[in-house]
Amino acid sequence: MKRFTFLAIISFFLISGLSAEEENPIKFKIEKFSPSVYLLKVTYPENFGVQKEAPHRILLNAGSGLKVVSADLKLKGKTSTRKKEYFESVEPMQVKLEGKGELEIHAKIFYCDYNRNICIPGKILQKETIQ
Repeated sequence: MKRFTFLAIISFFLISGLSAEEENPIKFKIEKFSPSVYLLKVTYPENFGVQKEAPHRILLNAGSGLKVVSADLKLKGKTSTRKKEYFESVEPMQVKLEGKGELEIHAKIFYCDYNRNICIPGKILQKETIQ
């Protein structure tokens, strides 16, 4: 019994380690639209989709010298032709920023890998420098 428990624990850590090494395919890209308005874009590979009705969470933390004035962080977009409950693409979200500095993006985005037929809540921490 002890041997089985030991093997089960080792297997759990090996599987957890392998899945933790998989890189999250969901990324954010921020582009300047006008002097104080930026577009926050969600990017992901073609064989993935973002769930439409999921408790997505996106938080913006402004570093020293930067201030988030306003942000519309609700995901909207085109419905997937493969699965109707997913976005094929997500529209850019408007973010108003003042100043210069580092912007941290903390997010939990629920997405699906169509090739592997699995759906995963992806945790994202991304840092962007605003000039």
